[in-house]
Amino acid sequence: MADNKKKTGASDRRTVAKGEKYEVAYFARKHGITAQQTRDLIDKVGNDREKLNKAAEKLKGKKPAKKAKKPAAKKAKKPAAKKAKKSAAKKARK
Repeated sequence: MADNKKKTGASDRRTVAKGEKYEVAYFARKHGITAQQTRDLIDKVGNDREKLNKAAEKLKGKKPAKKAKKPAAKKAKKPAAKKAKKSAAKKARK
């Protein structure tokens, strides 16, 4: 059933209307979950915003960890001749 936009009091703020895309989208964005996950939560715990907030935090905590970044490519080693020149130059400066 559609949300009555004329009733915007406290009772309206305590719930999330599953049938209203903008409410579902806002709740999903706020908690970093998908709209479908939000709808599933509403089915599971009801439309009470306080209960949904707690359930969303639990759900968010259960997300799989992001893949670890690949290690950066190793820098190419300088040829031994260049190393020898640099170390000789350092010794000459001293």
